[in-house]
Amino acid sequence: MRVALVHTNLTRGGGMEAYLLSLVKGFRRQGDDVTVYACRVDHQLAEELGCTVQQIRPPWPRKMREFRFLHCCNQLPLRRDYDLAIGTARTCSPHVTVCGGVHVETIRHIRRTALFRGVYDLFENRFEEKAFREAPYIMAHSGTIARQIRDHYAIPANKINVLYPPIDTETFTPMEEAERVQARSALGIQGHQTTFLFVSCGHQRKGLDQLLKTFSVLDPNRYQLLVAGSPIGSGHPANVRYIGYVNNLRPVYSAVDFTVLPSYYEPFGLVVPESIQCGTPVIVTKSVGAAELLSEEEGILLEDNSHETMVRTMTRLDSGHRVAAGFAEQHGLTIEQHINLIKKAYT
Repeated sequence: MRVALVHTNLTRGGGMEAYLLSLVKGFRRQGDDVTVYACRVDHQLAEELGCTVQQIRPPWPRKMREFRFLHCCNQLPLRRDYDLAIGTARTCSPHVTVCGGVHVETIRHIRRTALFRGVYDLFENRFEEKAFREAPYIMAHSGTIARQIRDHYAIPANKINVLYPPIDTETFTPMEEAERVQARSALGIQGHQTTFLFVSCGHQRKGLDQLLKTFSVLDPNRYQLLVAGSPIGSGHPANVRYIGYVNNLRPVYSAVDFTVLPSYYEPFGLVVPESIQCGTPVIVTKSVGAAELLSEEEGILLEDNSHETMVRTMTRLDSGHRVAAGFAEQHGLTIEQHINLIKKAYT
């Protein structure tokens, strides 16, 4: 089968960049011919993945180049030229446009101060609406996203399918206890400490402010927070430690007692199934899309992300709990399962 994938970046990263790589890997493993249309391209990565690349890089200023790229992609006859075309950016030319988060909803939960960001949001919203109205199908990465698409854009429910994004189950696997002890030691985790992990490149939306308030109250001898991803600056509590941007999160997920994601708005949250697949339970707010999949065995749902609620929750936890293997397989979150679901739904 000839497959086209459209995204602004073919690079390593989180969020939709990681999802794009999962799609390429999944289709290629099933023998499909994959072409990626992208503005920014890591050509070495493309070679490793075994996909064809069509780079569209308009000579526009960097801040506006993305929108010119989307416009160019919207003119492509992808539905004619490919058996299946999927857009993971806000494009209307593929058969399927994937929504990993409704932009109108996102900006309700973050503070915009720069004038340019307001203009940027207007363009984002315009391309988002065009994609939803003109693409034949919409894939929403959670039930929450599907409801928000219907609420904001009045899109018919029968046009939207909910398919949760996959994780790489070859990367995220449980560690043996001896290996886990080594990982804890490497991170400087003391046996008497209950250790939490916060993974984020968007701290404002994901609730870092409330976490810092939480750990300023908690006993630093008993509780600590590790932060991976974007820097957190100075002035944070002594029991909060920034460990940098981590490419291989498996040993970190495995070492800690809980992964915490107290987002104000989180369309899905890949860190949730990644952590659980490594055996580590999660603490998330109800606004996290992946919370739809959780049972009491795998995680704790917070009523809100206030520091009072988190302090109350964290001081009552049993730090010895590990999650049984098989979460991803149970919920159709392996890459192979995801590709099979896509083909069943759209071909």
